[in-house]
Amino acid sequence: MKLFKEDTAVAAISELRTGLDEILRQLRKTSVILERHKKPVAVMVNPARIEQMEEAFENACDIILAFEAHGREASARNGKYVSLDEAERRSL
Repeated sequence: MKLFKEDTAVAAISELRTGLDEILRQLRKTSVILERHKKPVAVMVNPARIEQMEEAFENACDIILAFEAHGREASARNGKYVSLDEAERRSL
């Protein structure tokens, strides 16, 4: 296994059979990219890091939704909206 960056290591798929314990120890510190024929095929990530990534993704989605809501509110202030009553009449 080679340390690629400060936060990433690279291991060949074949090392999973012979060096699994070392790879799992490395996972406590960094992500591990698995390669076959010197091409990346998978990434192993510590479960705590996955949780951080999921939380960051959820936060980003919340920010996007907030911007969208803000834009819709601004449009409504400019009179570019349909009231709920009007929407119901149009759907009938």
